[in-house]
Amino acid sequence: MESEGVTTRRGWHGMDDGPRIRALLESDDPLAAEAALWADLRSVGTPLIEPHPDDPDACLVTFLWYADRPVERVVVNEAVSSLPPEARALSLAPGTSTWFATWPVKSDVRTTYHFEVFAGSGSERIGDEHARVREPHDYSVLGSPESVLVCPGAEPLSWADRRPDTPRGTVTGAVLGDGREVWVYTPPGYDHLADPLGVLVVLDGHAQHSAVTVLDNLHADGRIEPTAAILVGQLDRNAELTCDADFSRFLAEGLLPWAREAYRLTADPARTVIAGCSLGGLCAAYTGLRHPEVFGNVLMLSGSVWWDPDTLREYFQLAGSGPRAIGARSRTPAIIGEYTRAERAPIRIYQDVGAFETGPPPATPHQIHASRHFRDVLTLKGYDYVYREFAGGHDETWWRSRLGDGLIWLTDPRGADRG
Repeated sequence: MESEGVTTRRGWHGMDDGPRIRALLESDDPLAAEAALWADLRSVGTPLIEPHPDDPDACLVTFLWYADRPVERVVVNEAVSSLPPEARALSLAPGTSTWFATWPVKSDVRTTYHFEVFAGSGSERIGDEHARVREPHDYSVLGSPESVLVCPGAEPLSWADRRPDTPRGTVTGAVLGDGREVWVYTPPGYDHLADPLGVLVVLDGHAQHSAVTVLDNLHADGRIEPTAAILVGQLDRNAELTCDADFSRFLAEGLLPWAREAYRLTADPARTVIAGCSLGGLCAAYTGLRHPEVFGNVLMLSGSVWWDPDTLREYFQLAGSGPRAIGARSRTPAIIGEYTRAERAPIRIYQDVGAFETGPPPATPHQIHASRHFRDVLTLKGYDYVYREFAGGHDETWWRSRLGDGLIWLTDPRGADRG
């Protein structure tokens, strides 16, 4: 498992490794130095975060993985660098079982990450079992918690952590006639509330969705009116969430009437929010535009504003043609075209996106640039909206808490900051 001929190395963009890794690499007894390093890391957590020697606004982050079996290659996957796999590969410290990669990272970054470990003919996706911060998944299929890098200057997130003494609402599951699963959250004390509840529709929903914890915390702090959530399971998310008129009509004319028959819910669009992340954010924007009589508020978290069916079709046609596939011609994304052509709808929009969402093809234009374009269209059309960028990528670690921020801005009865 040793690597030959590498006693020192240069990190990403030529940055020297941090002092802890240099000590390991320069030790006369690498196994003893490795044991001491991991004894410390197992108590304080990983990755290793150290001051940057030349940039006060950055830190040195060292991702570490201890190999308990022979492996050929280890790559760290994260949501902010947009680096190719070879630039995200870890190195094996000579004479040890420790794989590592040191990067300079801006101090306000927060991002999820995992390791991809290659051995034999396959690879395995593995979380960082020693990560300082580990969070549950909302949108991915992994069963284990996601590892999270939180740099020293990262913005604190307020709403996604479960508080032990906070009263909890109730989640009830149902199966609709087409086989779709939905879950309805009602706030604590629902049985004693006389007035109809506000409504939050969450796309890509499931029973353990973090929206439930966010709503519990917001209710406990009095930041929103009593609000129910309808967590909508997707039958085919790539079809339903990509500007599909039939699915949006179902949400407005099928789902909401069904829920109002079963629960005391408002019919006021000003008290009704549709929310989604990624493709769900795209669908939320499309549904709000098409059905403002039902949904008066749109909450987009890293909404896939870049999406366009013609661009996708051309990209995959090129990709199937072998080495001639250089790229796809970029067109105006579908949702930007929809909002540009339509009269201004009576809706309010909260839009949040990661500053590092450059994304791989076929996201052309990139997510961040398409989101800024959409913001500019909203400005020109005269919408009441807020647009924010966070120091992360296409990353659910941000979405969980920013869902709460968006709800406050859209619905706080005491009035919320419009900035």
